[in-house]
Amino acid sequence: MQLVDRSISDRTPSIHIKLLKNLSPQSEKGTPQYFTQKLKHFLQLQIDQLAAQLQIQWTKVVYQDPQMPDCQQVLEASQMPFPFAKESLDYLQTEGWLANASSALSPKPIDSEILEKGFYYCHFGEIRQPNQYLLLFANRPLSYTHRQFIKRTAASIGEYLDEHQQNWQHRQKIQILEDLVQRVGHQLRHPLALINLYAHNLSQLLPKSKEQKQASVICKTAQDLDRTLTEIVQSASSEKLQLVPQDICSLVHKTVEEFQGWILEKDLQICCADRPLTLKIDPLQIKQAISNLLSNAIHFSPQGAKIFINWQEQQGDVLLTLRDEGLGLSSEDLQKLFKPFYTRRSEGTGLGLAIAQKIVLDHGGKLWAKNAPRKGAEFFITLPRLIPFINLSEDNTAC
Repeated sequence: MQLVDRSISDRTPSIHIKLLKNLSPQSEKGTPQYFTQKLKHFLQLQIDQLAAQLQIQWTKVVYQDPQMPDCQQVLEASQMPFPFAKESLDYLQTEGWLANASSALSPKPIDSEILEKGFYYCHFGEIRQPNQYLLLFANRPLSYTHRQFIKRTAASIGEYLDEHQQNWQHRQKIQILEDLVQRVGHQLRHPLALINLYAHNLSQLLPKSKEQKQASVICKTAQDLDRTLTEIVQSASSEKLQLVPQDICSLVHKTVEEFQGWILEKDLQICCADRPLTLKIDPLQIKQAISNLLSNAIHFSPQGAKIFINWQEQQGDVLLTLRDEGLGLSSEDLQKLFKPFYTRRSEGTGLGLAIAQKIVLDHGGKLWAKNAPRKGAEFFITLPRLIPFINLSEDNTAC
């Protein structure tokens, strides 16, 4: 581990900040441990930046990880070991001062006879969870620039914690979906096999007739159902992702080709980007997610309409968009779109979008939808261009 001298001058104390520089693999992507480590990494970087300000000598973030609901999580960063009085530390840990705390993002001084002058706090937006806050100590009154910097940091932390909470809720719902799909798949597999077997035997034994043709149709339908069931069960499984470099352009075009019959039937025009862009993904899984979105777009597109598919790099991620020219999404759709078994398709299972969201989340990405500006619905997938892994197991320190 490399040691870096952060001394500013003889009159300025050396800065001792905990840095997270090792981003080597530790937890498998998509696991609860991965998201917990990713959250810690983000929060530590935020308070490291605060502690790097000469005016701010010590800072701490207190937050709640929904995956560990029984205890508060605490991260600290400081310029130097600061000699707080024991009474001060005890008072801060009791959090009695939170009773009158403001929900504003701007830092507020903590006024107490017990504490030294210079302690500030701020919440991360509205007090949905009052036990989440930023605490810091400054060696002189905060300037306007420092206050704005702290305010922006608190806002970023609040947004990230909200997103982390939402992702956790999505993963909880998806876990229920996985268990349900696996159980239903197991229960349907045996009767489907029997139907297929008896229909096949009948088609072989019956003379050429209307009845034999009907038996053949039953056999083919049972095989199609079994294949669909296999794809759903595999897509809903928690197996390790098979990450390989994949050109998203090639993958999207292959997916579109599989729908050519339906596209021609509805006289649709697929306006698809043609630029190569390679990223590490599980091709079968992502293809399934795109297929589910495209199937919906085709279904809700009017005769002769257009479907637009595009992708581009955006801040280190790949953003893929799919837009149709249908009737768009209702307020109920926007609330329940990714909820298992919610569907507006008469023949739909209500699992397609839920499975697509599960696949994207497993890749560390996001899937969301909104109404297009003019008409139709627009779906967005973000996927990390590079798969980052975060290692918090080592105490990496720079002096």
